[in-house]
Amino acid sequence: MTPDLLPLQQNITLKRYFTTHNLDLEAVMDFTPHDLDLENRRLQHLVDFIEEYRRYGSQDVMEAVTGEYQFPPIFPGISPESDWYRFELWLRGEATQKPLAEMLVDQSAFRKSEEISDADIEKELHRLLEAIENANIGIGLCEGVPPRLLYAYLHEILDDTFLMSDGGWVIDGCTGYCPGCIQRPWCQSGQDTCFSEDVAAGKIHFTEELAPYISAEPHSLAPMQKIKAERDAAIEKIRKDQANRAPDEDGLSKMN
Repeated sequence: MTPDLLPLQQNITLKRYFTTHNLDLEAVMDFTPHDLDLENRRLQHLVDFIEEYRRYGSQDVMEAVTGEYQFPPIFPGISPESDWYRFELWLRGEATQKPLAEMLVDQSAFRKSEEISDADIEKELHRLLEAIENANIGIGLCEGVPPRLLYAYLHEILDDTFLMSDGGWVIDGCTGYCPGCIQRPWCQSGQDTCFSEDVAAGKIHFTEELAPYISAEPHSLAPMQKIKAERDAAIEKIRKDQANRAPDEDGLSKMN
């Protein structure tokens, strides 16, 4: 067998272990097909970890015998607690990720925002918030977002898929793209950050979902541009300071 075929043969053999044990490798592995040596090391590490875990029977016994905390070698790594939670789900053949709606203890239907009266919207929002938090998912959205707007946003992400976790996920609604964010009027960073959409509109740009709740004033652009200019100047100063401190050929720092 040529040397080039050895990593491939090892890869096939290691993957056969997971097929034989009915384990869905794709649920916990980050494959590197262009670097089979790295992938093989990851696979071997996971095989060894599984065998050791099964020999001891539990995380507690495994750690008591080894005398140190054990980290399941699965991907993506979220936190030690969450990784253990997903690892044990995976070994039992259970799903390691689900749509948010399927993770809720409260399985009674959540209606669309437009189907709920003004009198009931706050009560339904409270029920939805409670159901999400009971699924061990935190909520860190800005205060002040109108109840109907907040409910509509949360209802929309019920179809989003989340990795299973015993805690650690937080829904904050922030993608970094402020012009498309429903929280922008109540978010200081969103109000301070200037985007091309703001410049084109001549004022702070709000997504269309916000039209029933708030409108932008033309004077809102100037403060954003001022803050952006100050931030750009600060970043440029940092870059220049770092360049001036770069080591020269003798290993000494340059001085102005």
